[in-house]
Amino acid sequence: MTSKHGYRLRTAAARIGGAVLFLLTVCYIFAALGILSLGLIAFPSVLLGRLGLLTVTSDLAPAALMLISSGILLVGAGMSLCIIPICSALINRLKSISRTVGILRKKASNETTEAS
Repeated sequence: MTSKHGYRLRTAAARIGGAVLFLLTVCYIFAALGILSLGLIAFPSVLLGRLGLLTVTSDLAPAALMLISSGILLVGAGMSLCIIPICSALINRLKSISRTVGILRKKASNETTEAS
């Protein structure tokens, strides 16, 4: 009887862990794409402002604004390039969790048939 409860507890923990891992990956993807889009908007506008084609009003110095916007663009590009390895690692981890749950299920069913 206790092995059945242990199996259910481990299965529930694995499912909750998989769901949390999936949600964190989705949040990372949205954050990476949001930072990249902010950089794609800010950097060209500051560059055009430095060239005199666009009026950019800010409390920051133009050089500092240029450095900040280029940094945001680089961070967003780096995070976006890391989306593919992160998604493949997520898929591998979710497969591992499902295999572990399957092994626990077989172990619990074997223990219940031996107890009968």
